[in-house]
Amino acid sequence: MTQRYFLPFLLLIISLPALAQRPKPAAVSLPPADTVYFDRDWERTETLEEVSYARIAHRDATGKTVGTVRDYFYPSWKKQWEGKIAAEKPDKPMGLCCGWHENGQVSFRGTYINGVQQADFRSWQPDGREIKCAARLMEALPLSTAAIHCSNCMHSSRTVFTVDIPAGTVGVVYKLDVRDEGQPPVSWSTALAMAAVVGSGGSAAPALLGTAASALTRQGNSAPPTVSTKCHWYVTLDPAAANQFMATKGTITSACLRAAANTPKETRPITLPPGTRQLFVCVNNDNYTTDATATLSVSALVQACK
Repeated sequence: MTQRYFLPFLLLIISLPALAQRPKPAAVSLPPADTVYFDRDWERTETLEEVSYARIAHRDATGKTVGTVRDYFYPSWKKQWEGKIAAEKPDKPMGLCCGWHENGQVSFRGTYINGVQQADFRSWQPDGREIKCAARLMEALPLSTAAIHCSNCMHSSRTVFTVDIPAGTVGVVYKLDVRDEGQPPVSWSTALAMAAVVGSGGSAAPALLGTAASALTRQGNSAPPTVSTKCHWYVTLDPAAANQFMATKGTITSACLRAAANTPKETRPITLPPGTRQLFVCVNNDNYTTDATATLSVSALVQACK
């Protein structure tokens, strides 16, 4: 062997033991998996006779799920759901998720962002037939106004709009305007927002809500206010939170769908949990000496599937 090839060969031989002795990277280990049992209404239970579903999930020290969560029918232990969840009580799926009927047929498959179904979501009957859904936008609360007194006045500086939600609603679009007394009145109609989604039944609910919100945003008030009203407000599903708002100085301590301060005008879509039948919009006038008027309209996206 010539000297030209001998030196690299010698270095390679010397380096092999060093490579062999290099420590292997530590294996990534998940927390141990635990099993939680549910009744037919997906309420946790420890009574064996009530168990209809079981969930196996890895959880960290705080109890938050880590990695893939799997739900099963009980007692057959056939897979019912698989995916990741950002939160529980209620579940907030994230990423690609899949569900099954107990006969093994796929019941749904699709992507979630912050618990909201995305445009690729599809679902099937137990016999394998795909479920088709159509949606329409309808008024849940026509244009409504409420006078709210100044925060230093003897009368209440807050109000709560109660919105009855139609059965089958998957989301709403609200438009709220709060302005000082004496400012030009507001004027808008939900008709354009409704027209924006006519014939769009094949689109996903989030896309329809976004389209309706964009159409409603483009509807300007008859005259903009000359001053910006100081206010804060909440959107909540909890009647107890609405009662707390009225009983205190306009505060809510529980989680809300939306909380805003010094935002006197907003149009926004919100997806709702299945079965929602009431919504509360709580508005407080933060002006010390000036009364205000709050105006609200709410349109509901109602979905029917077959």
